[in-house]
Amino acid sequence: MTEIISYTVIAIGMMFNLFGCIGITRLPDVYNRIQAATKCVTMGTCLILLGLMIHAGVSPLGIKALLCILFILVTSPTSAHALARGAYKSGVKLWKKSCCDQYGAVSIITAYDVMKKDVITVSPDTPLQDAVDLLVEMRITGMPVVEQDGSIAGIISEKDMIDYASKSNIKTARVRDAMSTKATVFSPDTDIHIIAGVLSKGKFRRVPIAENGKLVGIVSRRDIMHILTSGKKKEAGKK
Repeated sequence: MTEIISYTVIAIGMMFNLFGCIGITRLPDVYNRIQAATKCVTMGTCLILLGLMIHAGVSPLGIKALLCILFILVTSPTSAHALARGAYKSGVKLWKKSCCDQYGAVSIITAYDVMKKDVITVSPDTPLQDAVDLLVEMRITGMPVVEQDGSIAGIISEKDMIDYASKSNIKTARVRDAMSTKATVFSPDTDIHIIAGVLSKGKFRRVPIAENGKLVGIVSRRDIMHILTSGKKKEAGKK
């Protein structure tokens, strides 16, 4: 009788593992796959170990199986939370058809809600002196560098210009000579909290917003400050 029960529990555990493995390979995004791993696979593995413990009885093997069950029950949710949090902080998006509960009916503020749409830009071939004059005239501290097709080539800032001027003559230089090519770019539907985290840790004051590889806006630290001040969405593109 004990063997029948243990084999039944093991078989059920194997079914859970099978369903979990299918979920890991077939579900649409990382968050759903984590759910499959932490629910089905954890349950399946624990049932297999439970069946082994029933079969082994009170023995060293049974005790080891019990300890493994306890270990999995403690570490599985913790690791799943760490993975999901890391994915979220890195900007990994939910599946586009996922349903999100908005606690307290508070909507998520995205880059689209706060970004400036009328972005002042220069091209890589713009004379660096012209870019300097433009920053001074417009009273801004930096701007995206955009190719003719609208794709983002980089960012040029006051710091970039000063660094270049301290080493070379800006009169004969182009923007491409001084710009930063490693621009951190976000999509319009990125949660503004993710962008705020990047701006708080990075050395730059603004990030370009792109869709399908094309520049559509820009979000600066000042834009984040407006959100913190009002606690509400700003009208898109309006300053």
